[in-house]
Amino acid sequence: MLARAETAVPQPDVSVAERHTTAVLKLARVELLNNFEDAANIWHVLERNAYLSPYQRYDFLRLWQKHIGVKEGVEPLIAVGHDASGQPICLLPLGTFPHGPFRVARFLGGKHANYNFGLWRKGTVFDDAFIRKLMAEIAAQRPNIAMLELHNQPLHWHGLDNPFLALPHQPSPSVGYRMKLGEPGEAVLSRQLTTSYRGRIRGKERKLAKLEGYRYFLASNSEEAKRVMDAFFAQKREYMALHKIPNPFDEPEVEAFLREAAVSGALEIHALEGAGEILALYAGVSDGERLSTMISSFTASENGRNSPGIITIAHMVTNTADRGYAMLDLGVGEAEYKFVFCDQTEDLFDSYLPLSAAGHALVPLMRAQAGLKRFVKTTPALWRMAKAVRGVLGR
Repeated sequence: MLARAETAVPQPDVSVAERHTTAVLKLARVELLNNFEDAANIWHVLERNAYLSPYQRYDFLRLWQKHIGVKEGVEPLIAVGHDASGQPICLLPLGTFPHGPFRVARFLGGKHANYNFGLWRKGTVFDDAFIRKLMAEIAAQRPNIAMLELHNQPLHWHGLDNPFLALPHQPSPSVGYRMKLGEPGEAVLSRQLTTSYRGRIRGKERKLAKLEGYRYFLASNSEEAKRVMDAFFAQKREYMALHKIPNPFDEPEVEAFLREAAVSGALEIHALEGAGEILALYAGVSDGERLSTMISSFTASENGRNSPGIITIAHMVTNTADRGYAMLDLGVGEAEYKFVFCDQTEDLFDSYLPLSAAGHALVPLMRAQAGLKRFVKTTPALWRMAKAVRGVLGR
């Protein structure tokens, strides 16, 4: 695995935070930071001693803001909660996004973060009163923000119930798909896949294995990462053009973000290659316990007939399980291969909270729009119709 990019900043003492056992603490102060540099010390300390998803790591979101956030007019709004001793106990990696004439606070990372979760210090109980005060402080310090719009929040993460369940919320339009690991990779595959399905995978791989230089690998240096990402963007362009679908990866800022994330090690990349060609790849973010896949692609050449994408997933499952991971997720949204590999779905929720008079007018509309989207996605006939219409509009 590539080494994680580090920021050269002094690290404050965390001994006070480490002494806390499970306790309800009062929120003494909320600090709102407008840039990543000012938040770096606190963020890195909490990463070592907090519950968080890998999508909310400093390195990942800093790159997202650098390449995409700035282009989209996003201004960081990093909210840090402190206890009475001055120690940071939570961090919300938010930003204010333009929404017509208004500013709306959302999680940084946009569509590139499948899951959104704060950084919540371990050993601390964040009760409803804590969350209400946190929201009130944000509203008081930033009266220009119309509302909070927080998407794709898991109900819990690594055993911690999401403190934002204290806010008004509703189910997200889609769910996540994950696979429990916790045992050797071959045992995981035997548990999840039927004997005949595993046999078909092995048969297809035997055909690909005849290719010169065939191998599955985990990108281990910047040169490998760059070569795999070159293939990713080429494969996406070819696939999207063939199906006449708009290609979001063609946006220069998106390409720059993903390339730097891959080369810096913020992305973990699993790939299959043979005969000088990258056959398939899956890449995601990791916290050492869970790998969350984020992007994927596969070849459109004749070699694509042998399902290199499915073979890559099987290798990825084995690799992550054998490294001691507890969970692998294949992201949010429905796809047939997820139904095959994943043994659990993950319910998500959205929160819409007005912070101003304008927000009180916006929130009912946003809630209704999200509710309609969920209704369409969970009604098979409507969802098929929506995808057909989207395909026609794309052409």
